Amino acid sequence: MIAHPKITILTASLNSEKTIDKSLRSVRNQTFQDLEQIIVDGRSCDRTIEIIKHYEKLYNLTWLSEPDNGISEALNKGLKLAKGEYIYVLGTDDYFVDGDVLGRIHETVKDEHYDIYSLPVIFNHPAHGKLYSKPLRFKAWHRFRNIFRHQGVFVHRRLFNRVGNFNEHYSIAMDYDFFYRAMLAGCSIKYLDMPIAFVGGTGLSSIRQHLVKRLQEEILIQKSNERHLFWRIAQSLFWTLYMPYKTGRFTLKKDINPE
Repeated sequence: MIAHPKITILTASLNSEKTIDKSLRSVRNQTFQDLEQIIVDGRSCDRTIEIIKHYEKLYNLTWLSEPDNGISEALNKGLKLAKGEYIYVLGTDDYFVDGDVLGRIHETVKDEHYDIYSLPVIFNHPAHGKLYSKPLRFKAWHRFRNIFRHQGVFVHRRLFNRVGNFNEHYSIAMDYDFFYRAMLAGCSIKYLDMPIAFVGGTGLSSIRQHLVKRLQEEILIQKSNERHLFWRIAQSLFWTLYMPYKTGRFTLKKDINPE
């Protein structure tokens, strides 16, 4: 066990037997070892726990399995256990691009100068193949949509201390709420060009039946956090146009858009 690891990898799991082995193997194979992974499982009833147990003695892996109210609560449980200086969220259907990527990233983050390091990810889109997604550097866009990919972001623990953990009121867009609060608090950001992970294309925030709920949560997040009248009016106008466009496009094209 590492008393004070540099990086904590948080993973929320539930009945993930089809994908979690590849995800855990990508962590186990990292040449950079100054890390811990914390898996918070929602009491899986398939082989997920069996697979986790296979890896628990192979590297610095901690896990627990108990009923929860969703991803937000699971991540917050993990944050309470986390000892790393930087927090990174890896889904059970996500995996690192290669075995050296955390070592390369550590060379940049080790000085702990920035609150957030934002990197590209590669989506494994079920219809369109691999889609390279760079961080969006137009910061003002966070007032309308999330500019961060959760699997492409390292967040210093001091930022959680500053703005709070994930809001468990949100079941899908909890990351947008956190980053919205972080941006309002003036967090410092460093953009890197190296891709960090392959991201599953059928996550909770992307699959068709959850699209409207995700968009509704994003609207509520803006209403809950934004205090500037100009941006509140701009957001109202944005959603008047964007909501019918997005839902209509999704329905007509049967698209699964990671945006």
